[in-house]
Amino acid sequence: MAELTGKVIYAGEAGYEDARLNFNARFAASPLLIVFCQSVQDVVNAVNWAQMSGVPVRVRSGRHSYEAFSVADDALIIDLNDMEQIRFDRTTGQATIQAGAELVAIYETLAAEGVTIPGGSCATVGITGLTLGGGYGLLARWKGLTCDSLQAVEMVTAKGKLIVADATQNADLFWALRGGGGGNFGIVTALKFQTHAIDKVTIYQLKWDATEIERVIQQWQAFAPDSDDRHTSILKLTPGNSVYIVGQFVGTEAELRTVLAPLFAIAPKEAEIETLPYLEAVYAFAGLKPDYPKRLAHWHGSQTKFKNASDYVVRPLNAEGIATVVKFLKQAPSRNVVLQFDSYGGEIAKIPPDATAFCHRQVKWNIQYQAYWTKPQEQAAHINWVQNFRSAMQPYVTGGCYVNYCDRSIKNWQTAYYGSNWQRLKRVKQQYDPGNFFSFEQSIPANTGGRGLA
Repeated sequence: MAELTGKVIYAGEAGYEDARLNFNARFAASPLLIVFCQSVQDVVNAVNWAQMSGVPVRVRSGRHSYEAFSVADDALIIDLNDMEQIRFDRTTGQATIQAGAELVAIYETLAAEGVTIPGGSCATVGITGLTLGGGYGLLARWKGLTCDSLQAVEMVTAKGKLIVADATQNADLFWALRGGGGGNFGIVTALKFQTHAIDKVTIYQLKWDATEIERVIQQWQAFAPDSDDRHTSILKLTPGNSVYIVGQFVGTEAELRTVLAPLFAIAPKEAEIETLPYLEAVYAFAGLKPDYPKRLAHWHGSQTKFKNASDYVVRPLNAEGIATVVKFLKQAPSRNVVLQFDSYGGEIAKIPPDATAFCHRQVKWNIQYQAYWTKPQEQAAHINWVQNFRSAMQPYVTGGCYVNYCDRSIKNWQTAYYGSNWQRLKRVKQQYDPGNFFSFEQSIPANTGGRGLA
């Protein structure tokens, strides 16, 4: 029988309790064992061991699956977080990144070379899950989703074979790995990206009293999705006394002020604008520097209990849609909830919906419904708020959802995540994992039987 290598931790052993937990403290699975792989060979050995032993597998790199799909009871967790090497080729401008690398380490390494990739803003998110689901962030309207800069992928298949997928070899798999979601086709061990030169950016935060919420929503949705491609804007709505818009612009403050003129037309109560090196902007939005306004920071931490969901929008909310937003914010179970609008358009929309597995190319923005709590008795009210809010918004949205904001409560998740690309994704699954070795609650299924290609 194949032997496990790497750092192996079984249930009951020292370190197991920390090793089994994911970012979302709402879940606490008890896997049989966790293997922290140190090399590709460790990954191959883990796959072969699981195939021979019949133990189910989950694949994990950053622990940030919203619904903890990367862990399961009585399973083998193949964890790649220790594989975090980042190499930059100055001749080609390409970066080869091992699957366990976290975003902040990537940004810091690449910033030293004057380049970056368009990724997310939460510092501890892993590069692999982000990329495989598409990858939205504050440079997305300027340089596209994270997967749009992807050039090649190394992956271990269900048969324990290391293969490469790019535009010329295993091209169908390469298509699927750009938006088809993590944990479906194999275990990605490394990713190669084309980087983009970057120096300084301008970040901002605008604030209004909550009494202006309707006007701010109307103005933002008319302006943000079609503004300058160098500009990404986020509208944050909470049950508190203020409404916030934050964003980033690849350019000067003077240029940004011109771009933001439609928002200044409704006279924000406070406006903070700063031009700074890109890496400092990363720190600001990740909440890593104490001297930046806390509202700039996304929610982050070692573990948090939360429920998130998402929707996509293609046309501005009408008066009834805005009234629904206001109603649910007033009915929030606590102040620890956020409704967030993330602007799309720009470079995201310049790629056809079927060119990669990420199909939501023509939407105007994404809605995030977010709820956080600490006490067990608060959980039901917060989850219900998210689910009821999303249900009430269905007349105003596309029915599509972002796979990286996965949601167990979605009944038609196949088309919500993947749209018209669903059937092709199933065919790719059949080619590369016909035995459905890689599976979880919302994984892409293989047809029964068949030998596959890899």
